[in-house]
Amino acid sequence: MSGRSAGRVGGHWDVGTPVVRREVLHGHPWAAFTTRVVRDDADLLAVYLAPGSELAFADWPFDRWEHPWRTQGFSTWRGHGKLMLHRPGDAYSVDLFWNGPARAFSGWYLNLQDPVRRYDGGFDTLDHELDYWLPAGGTWQVKDAELFEQRVAEERYTAEQADAIRSTGMAIEQMLTAGDHWWDESWAGWTPPPGWDALAVPAGWPTA
Repeated sequence: MSGRSAGRVGGHWDVGTPVVRREVLHGHPWAAFTTRVVRDDADLLAVYLAPGSELAFADWPFDRWEHPWRTQGFSTWRGHGKLMLHRPGDAYSVDLFWNGPARAFSGWYLNLQDPVRRYDGGFDTLDHELDYWLPAGGTWQVKDAELFEQRVAEERYTAEQADAIRSTGMAIEQMLTAGDHWWDESWAGWTPPPGWDALAVPAGWPTA
């Protein structure tokens, strides 16, 4: 889990660099938050979202599909921070959660989303609603399967996108059922360095 020293090398971000994660729906920026780079190389992009970090939402040109965090009144990330692991080309991230005063590891959340697309200030993706939860020492479970199908009916995703998302889910189920996974379990013991506090989203982020 070692990172790179200061400076950007070969198109990869330096450890500690703030990068903006943008949600892009039907070609329009939808929501964003700023993370810090934990590791960035040919095999993995790992970023950390600190507690209290701003959740920003763009002006929306459609009369539907408002971001659920916006409709629920969320303006900052709550609870402990989360670590997000992305492999190049994967249509999901592996997010790590901790809870309680002792920051006990809670589990692995496989968040289905568009593969990461980089730009100078960060990366774009789109959440796919369908997710999988693998609690520490527990059995995996699917999350929001009915909500995903509702979003398909609402035409948030095309039929082709929906089929691809379902295929990704089936591949994840096979992996979890087999008890096989690609990520290093030692990430569960990762802690943010001192000073990695909440971050704001820079002005102009929808067009950066």
